[in-house]
Amino acid sequence: MNSNIRNAAEALVRKLQADAAPNTVLVPVNDHYEIKQVPSLLAIGPKMEENRSKRIYEKRVETDRVSLAYAERNWPRFYHLDFDLVLTTGNGMELLELQERLTAFFLDNISLSIPCAVGWGLGPYGIEPWGSESGDLKFYLREMVPMGGLERPNLSNLRQASGRYRIEDVPVFDHALEQGKLVVHRDFVLCDMESRVPVETFSR
Repeated sequence: MNSNIRNAAEALVRKLQADAAPNTVLVPVNDHYEIKQVPSLLAIGPKMEENRSKRIYEKRVETDRVSLAYAERNWPRFYHLDFDLVLTTGNGMELLELQERLTAFFLDNISLSIPCAVGWGLGPYGIEPWGSESGDLKFYLREMVPMGGLERPNLSNLRQASGRYRIEDVPVFDHALEQGKLVVHRDFVLCDMESRVPVETFSR
């Protein structure tokens, strides 16, 4: 099953590993992780928060005029994914250098792209699961607390700096789906081309 939350989190970790900190590890919110090498970056999360301003209560209906069918389902809920980034180094000078590199990373990358699931598309109202073309979904990255501005306990003899960053508006769809025919019964009347008199009637 395709998961937007998983895809978004993995895309962020891969991007951080490639451009900022090779030893980046994703850690669940309530898990304990032992740092095995330095420098390292822990992406702790995601902590989810719904964007209620984008909640839509009406149904979304898509029609197929070729097959005379329709599909009806709810609009998705949009969630922000918050990550606490914990940077750990062996000395203070290295910490400052990597702290600036991570800060610049989020200045350079204001958005994050992930592959779109098959059958989803970008419609006039945002992300729609009825699109016939596949593409990339774009999510904006937001700095909530700058790197070094988030206070966390450090019980080791290593140097640490922490910040909080957010992936905005990741859509989550429910499984309620109603499908049916637009036309249940059709009558066809064949007429003589010259007189227009009905000559045959049949149903489909």
